[in-house]
Amino acid sequence: ISHNSPMSPGTLRRRRLCLGIVILLGFFFLSSVFSMPPEQDVVSSVVSTKQDVASHELDIRVSVKAKNWDQIEERPKVTFVACPKRFPSKNQMLGLMTWLTLDPQPEIIYISDDPGVAEVAQEFGIKHIKGVVKNKYGTPLLDSIFHQAQEQAQGEIIVFLNTNVLTLQNFMDVLLSVVDMARKLDNFLVVGPRQDTDLAPEFYTFDEGWHGRFSAKYINKDVSTSSTALDYFIFKKGFFPSFPPMAIDHFVWDTWIVSHALHGKYPVINGNEQIKTFRTSPISKKEDSPELKENLSLAKEWGGLEGGDLSCAEYFLVACGESRFCLERNRDHKNEKFCQHENNYKITSDKLEEI
Repeated sequence: ISHNSPMSPGTLRRRRLCLGIVILLGFFFLSSVFSMPPEQDVVSSVVSTKQDVASHELDIRVSVKAKNWDQIEERPKVTFVACPKRFPSKNQMLGLMTWLTLDPQPEIIYISDDPGVAEVAQEFGIKHIKGVVKNKYGTPLLDSIFHQAQEQAQGEIIVFLNTNVLTLQNFMDVLLSVVDMARKLDNFLVVGPRQDTDLAPEFYTFDEGWHGRFSAKYINKDVSTSSTALDYFIFKKGFFPSFPPMAIDHFVWDTWIVSHALHGKYPVINGNEQIKTFRTSPISKKEDSPELKENLSLAKEWGGLEGGDLSCAEYFLVACGESRFCLERNRDHKNEKFCQHENNYKITSDKLEEI
């Protein structure tokens, strides 16, 4: 047969079919190549995740990391304990930056199983406790949190606070005085609210001058605070040998803590005048939820809520010199009809000398 002779119709169809199959297979091959993720081992994957999580839309221009208290002889004077939500979160990260840059630096413990928390803890050297007990709704329970906090904390006092709370150096200055007080009193509770702050965009850049700029803009700003919405609790390790299994991020538990201290005949100290803390965004709480009802029921079982308002505190924390703080009796603490407690723990003088 001559090479120049035309192909039969059947041969032409077969060749066209083969060519079509080859083109189709090539298309699928190229598609699979371009859609494949880049090869990476487990370590590089974790590093990438850490970088993504740690950015948090926050421009961090300082190099800071938590001390490894397990590997040094020095004992921390103060332990911060928080139960963070999922990261990335620029407000939680900003709070963490303000804690890490206090002098002296506190021990910081994160108690949470939420996504991204482990990566942030590893990145900044924070002690991270997993395995918190949750209720049937998946909400962490405070008995588990407080038990683990008191078991693991190395500081002389514990500060339990929300993760988006911003602290200034003034906070640590007061806490060092509270440490001295802790050595003189068997037990006590210092509580107070935060100041809600509509943070300007410039403060989402964290550098060495952040504290000064923030103080100049917000420290003397006239803002309202609540006597029932409390954001920090300062106490000695062992203050809560037991705790009701209340759901965090729902109302009632903070009120119960104050009531518990008053009925336990421990001095409750209002730190609002001297301790300045700020909050960048509200914590989401549902005012009508099954968990709130369960918290209320537990509060009744565990002694009630009477006297759980900050105005029922028996003492104020007041300044009595540069970096010195005293306790002053709140003469009006029993005037409110809901402050129905009889506290036999009395500090003898109306104003204690330097604590």
